[in-house]
This record gives sequence, structure tokens and C-alpha cells, in this order.
Amino acid sequence: MKKVVLDTNVTISALFWKGHPRLIYDLIRDGKLIMLLSAEMEKEFIRVLGYPKFGLAAQEMPPFIRDLRMHSRLIEPSSRIVAISADPTDNIFLDCAVDGKADYIISGDKHLLDLYSYNGVQILKAKEFLIKEGYLI
Repeated sequence: MKKVVLDTNVTISALFWKGHPRLIYDLIRDGKLIMLLSAEMEKEFIRVLGYPKFGLAAQEMPPFIRDLRMHSRLIEPSSRIVAISADPTDNIFLDCAVDGKADYIISGDKHLLDLYSYNGVQILKAKEFLIKEGYLI
């Protein structure tokens, strides 16, 4: 089974809207993909979830966090990769992907996408991943 790392924006998009990120998250929920998550990624997810544009009160966040935890495999990366200097926080996705032996990072982030791949992990947009893996024609 393919292992994937979703960047924060893809995860948020999957939980709040329909579209390609949601299709990927549905595949994860259905047990067709394994989503890898690190504690650092979860912290980033919670931070972004708190943005005013999402309009969530603190007591509304736990269901989203539980859903994320329930459908992911927690990885404790030992790597501290420094491949992206323009936005060093993006390196947490590389840490998780490399140490978790992911097949893909699914992202909409230019800094990650510009790498194309890292240490054998392909980095693709959600739609590109779905096409490549045969979920979309």
C-alpha cells in the first residue's frame, strides 16, 4: 500500500472542501492509502486550523484533530532535513516522508513542488498524484 505525506494545506483542503485533496483523504479513510503524520506536522495543522479565516472556536478543533489522528500513522522522525531554505518549516514534511519511507508528498506548496522528489519520495500536486496512481483519468 502506498504511503503518503499530505502537507498542511492539502490536509485542510481535504477536511473543509471537496476536490482532489478530499478524494485523497477519502482513499486514506477507506484504507487504500496510508497517511504518515509527525508531531511537528500535527502542531502545524493545529496552528493553521486556528487562523481566523476558518472561523473555528478552540472547542471546535478537537474533532478535526481526532479525525487526523485516527486516519494517520504517527512517525517520529529522527532526520532534520534542511533542503528548503526559503521556508524552513516545509522541511518537516521531508523529515516525515523520508523517515516514514513514504512514496509521495502531496502538496500545493511551491517550495516542496520545486524539489520534484527528495530521497526517493515523489512530490506531486493532488491531481497529479490521483492521475499517476490511476484514481483519475
